[in-house]
Amino acid sequence: MKTADLIVAAGQIATCAPGNLPRPGTLMDNAGVLRDSAIVIRGDTIQAVGSRREVLNEWNGDILELPNSTVVPGFVDPHTHPLFGGSRLREFLLRSRGASYQEIHASGGGIFSTVRATREASDEELTARAKDVLERMMAHGTTTVEVKSGYGLSTEEEVRELHILRELARTLDMDLVPTFLGAHAIPPEFADRRHAYVDLVIQEMIPACREFARYADIFCEEGAFTLEESRQILTAAREAGLGLRIHAEELTYQGGARMAAELGAASVDHLQNLPESDFAAIKKSGSIPILTPGTTFFLGLERFAPARAMLEADLPVALATDFNAGSCQTESMQAILSLAVLRTRMTPSEALVAATVNAAHSLGLGSTVGSLEVGKKADLLVLDMPDFAELPYRFGGNYVRAVIKSGVAVNTILDSPLGDPL
Repeated sequence: MKTADLIVAAGQIATCAPGNLPRPGTLMDNAGVLRDSAIVIRGDTIQAVGSRREVLNEWNGDILELPNSTVVPGFVDPHTHPLFGGSRLREFLLRSRGASYQEIHASGGGIFSTVRATREASDEELTARAKDVLERMMAHGTTTVEVKSGYGLSTEEEVRELHILRELARTLDMDLVPTFLGAHAIPPEFADRRHAYVDLVIQEMIPACREFARYADIFCEEGAFTLEESRQILTAAREAGLGLRIHAEELTYQGGARMAAELGAASVDHLQNLPESDFAAIKKSGSIPILTPGTTFFLGLERFAPARAMLEADLPVALATDFNAGSCQTESMQAILSLAVLRTRMTPSEALVAATVNAAHSLGLGSTVGSLEVGKKADLLVLDMPDFAELPYRFGGNYVRAVIKSGVAVNTILDSPLGDPL
C-alpha cells in the first residue's frame, strides 16, 4: 500500500480533465465527471484520481469522506484589479439615477477618481485592502488569480503597486500572477499631451515594471487608448519580454482584440462588442477570449459577450470576475458562473471549464493548475452540493465548504482531517 497525506472521497468529482491544452468551445461541455471517486494528495501534488474502490485498494492515509458533496478544481480568475484606494460608491449611486459609465469617466470620475485615491493611499492601506479582497476571493473558491496594477499611471506609482502585489504573493496562500497596466487611461496631467504619455509608458514604465510583472495589459477603448497607441505599447511590452493581454471591445468596437491576437496576446478580454468576423483571427493566434459577464451586469448594459457564438466557433472561452474599483465589485467566481449560464447561454460544464482549464491556460499555467489530474497541484474545492451543475443554479451564495491549495486546507468549514471549522 502507498501512503497519502490526504484522500478526498466524494459523491461527485468534476475533474475538468483533460486540461493539458486549452479546451476549444465544442469540447467544453464535458467537465470530466466521476461518481463515487477519490483524489489522492501527497505533498502539494495530486497522485491519483479514480474510483473510490480502486484508490482505497492502493492507497492509505487520512480520508475525507464527502458522499453528498462535489469536488472541483480551484477557480482560476484571470482578470482582476484588486489594488486601489478610495470608493466609487457615489458613482454607483449616479448610475442608479441614469448616468453612464462613459459620462462619469468624461467628467473626471471613473478610473481618474480611483487614481487620485490610490496615489494618496499609503502602502499599508493598499496592502490591507487588497489582502482583504484576495482572501474573500479565496473564501469563494479562487486559488489562482491574475492581479493588475493600473491605478497609479506614473512610473513611480505603477512600480509601487506591482511591488505591493509581489509582497502579497509572498504572504498569501493563493497564487498571484502580476500584470502591468500602466496603459489603463491617459491621466489628467497628460490630457493635452497623450503622445507624451504613450512615450512614457513605452520608454520608462515598461523597462521599470517588467521585472515585477509577467504580462502587460492595455485598455483599448473610446476615451482610453486608440488602436494604434495600443499596438505601439503592446509591441514594446512584447519586446521587453512581457506576455500580452488587452481590454478590448468592451463598450465599443475598436478592433483591439484582433490586433492583440495578431501580436500573439495570451488573452483578449471583455469582448462584449466583438463581431464574428474577428473570431478566425483570434482562433488562429491561440489567444484565449476572457469574458467578464459580471461587468456587463454591474453596469446595467444589455449586450453581453457573444459566448454561444464563440463556443460554436471553437474558441477556448475563459471567464473572470474583473473585480475592480468601479465597474464590478464581486470577488465570487461562483457568481460569474451563474451569470455566464443565465445571460450568455453557456452550460454549467462550459462555464466550469472556462473558469478553470481555459483560465489557467490564459495565464500560462495550464500544465500545473486548472484540472484535477495526476501531477498537477492539489488545488481543489469541496462544494456543498451533490452535483456541480447546482453551482450556477443556486445564484448568489457561497457553497464552498473547503478550499485546498497545494494540498493544504486554507479555508474550511469542515471538521477533521482538515482541521477545526471556521
